[in-house]
Amino acid sequence: MTPKIDLRQLFLENWKPKLFCLLGAVFVWLAVDRLLVRGNETEWNIDDIRIVLPE
Repeated sequence: MTPKIDLRQLFLENWKPKLFCLLGAVFVWLAVDRLLVRGNETEWNIDDIRIVLPE
Protein backbone atom coordinates (compact mmCIF):
# COMPACT_ATOMS: atom_id res chain seq x y z
CA MET A 1 0.00 0.00 0.00
CA THR A 2 1.53 3.34 -1.06
CA PRO A 3 1.26 6.32 1.27
CA LYS A 4 -0.79 9.25 0.02
CA ILE A 5 1.31 12.34 -0.64
CA ASP A 6 -0.14 15.54 0.80
CA LEU A 7 0.79 18.34 -1.63
CA ARG A 8 -0.03 21.06 0.88
CA GLN A 9 2.39 19.61 3.40
CA LEU A 10 5.00 19.04 0.68
CA PHE A 11 5.01 22.71 -0.32
CA LEU A 12 4.62 24.23 3.14
CA GLU A 13 7.33 22.23 4.92
CA ASN A 14 10.76 23.86 4.85
CA TRP A 15 9.55 26.67 2.58
CA LYS A 16 12.39 29.07 3.47
CA PRO A 17 15.24 26.88 2.11
CA LYS A 18 13.18 26.15 -1.00
CA LEU A 19 12.58 29.86 -1.55
CA PHE A 20 16.28 30.68 -1.12
CA CYS A 21 17.21 27.91 -3.53
CA LEU A 22 14.72 29.20 -6.10
CA LEU A 23 15.97 32.78 -5.75
CA GLY A 24 19.57 31.59 -6.07
CA ALA A 25 18.77 29.63 -9.22
CA VAL A 26 17.03 32.64 -10.78
CA PHE A 27 19.98 34.88 -9.87
CA VAL A 28 22.50 32.48 -11.42
CA TRP A 29 20.33 32.11 -14.53
CA LEU A 30 20.07 35.88 -15.00
CA ALA A 31 23.79 36.39 -14.35
CA VAL A 32 24.79 33.76 -16.91
CA ASP A 33 22.30 35.15 -19.41
CA ARG A 34 23.64 38.67 -18.97
CA LEU A 35 27.37 37.91 -18.78
CA LEU A 36 27.87 34.97 -21.13
CA VAL A 37 24.99 34.87 -23.57
CA ARG A 38 24.32 38.53 -24.31
CA GLY A 39 27.63 40.11 -23.36
CA ASN A 40 28.50 43.73 -24.05
CA GLU A 41 29.23 43.46 -27.76
CA THR A 42 26.39 43.81 -30.24
CA GLU A 43 28.25 42.33 -33.22
CA TRP A 44 30.77 39.55 -33.74
CA ASN A 45 34.24 40.37 -34.94
CA ILE A 46 35.00 38.70 -38.30
CA ASP A 47 38.11 37.03 -36.78
CA ASP A 48 35.98 35.45 -34.05
CA ILE A 49 33.61 34.05 -36.67
CA ARG A 50 36.52 32.55 -38.63
CA ILE A 51 37.85 30.84 -35.50
CA VAL A 52 34.45 29.38 -34.59
CA LEU A 53 33.38 28.50 -38.13
CA PRO A 54 36.47 27.73 -40.23
CA GLU A 55 36.07 27.54 -43.99
